[in-house]
Amino acid sequence: MKHCHSIRIFINQKPFDFEEKEQTGRSIKEAASIPLCHDLLSRRKYDCYDHDAKLDWEKRHVIENDQAICLRNGQRFWSRESDSEFNIKINLQGFQFIGACITGREIKERAGIELTDVLFRSRPEEDEVIPNDAEITLSQEDCFYSAPPANYGSLDLRPADVGSEQFRCEPQPDGWNFLVVSNFAVPGGYSHNKAELLVKLPPGFPDASPDMFWVTPHLKTATGSVPQGTCQESLLGEQWQRFSWHLCPGAWHPGVSTLRDFMRCIQARFEKKN
Repeated sequence: MKHCHSIRIFINQKPFDFEEKEQTGRSIKEAASIPLCHDLLSRRKYDCYDHDAKLDWEKRHVIENDQAICLRNGQRFWSRESDSEFNIKINLQGFQFIGACITGREIKERAGIELTDVLFRSRPEEDEVIPNDAEITLSQEDCFYSAPPANYGSLDLRPADVGSEQFRCEPQPDGWNFLVVSNFAVPGGYSHNKAELLVKLPPGFPDASPDMFWVTPHLKTATGSVPQGTCQESLLGEQWQRFSWHLCPGAWHPGVSTLRDFMRCIQARFEKKN
């Protein structure tokens, strides 16, 4: 039965109801049991006999797994198996992959890179660290490079760094560390005044900056709505609410910026109350 305030969309011509309008390509695929490596497209199919024009139109309407989307009642989606060829570079050598979805491990194995090395994807502002088990979506002419793991700094965090005495670090096999803060004080204006906070510290931390943060239980604003730019994600065997909150380009200064700076950014996001 359709809920009064749910949003009904159609995926591959089948109806699906969502309680929240803010979703991601990943959550839509998971609701319809669509493999994450398949393409998800929005709007009606392009009715054109020009094959190149059709492919170009479809390419512009593919929804990436981590792409946020605001659903509308009656909106239609369809999926297809991704079979596009992607020409990328790994450590300056050219490689061709079939399909857009791939993991960091697969990239390393194809290029003969040690799994313990750190894999990066070149970005205009700040290069992206690709963990072994992370599934990413390729773009044409992507450039990746690897580097041996390095000791970028101590993770012997102090309460003054975190802003709390109740925290722990959960080391991950790919070199990341998940910082979990218990009883994090949430500012007024939300459904809970305490939450468990998770921050992912990348292998290059503190030279490489953290990005986004996660909380449990899930929070709602004073009006009962879901905060903007949030979605659900499974981490450490639990369901967390991810806040897609990013630093401004150039805001993180290697050798200068610290975890305390990022914790202040988290507080600033909560103060927006939306």
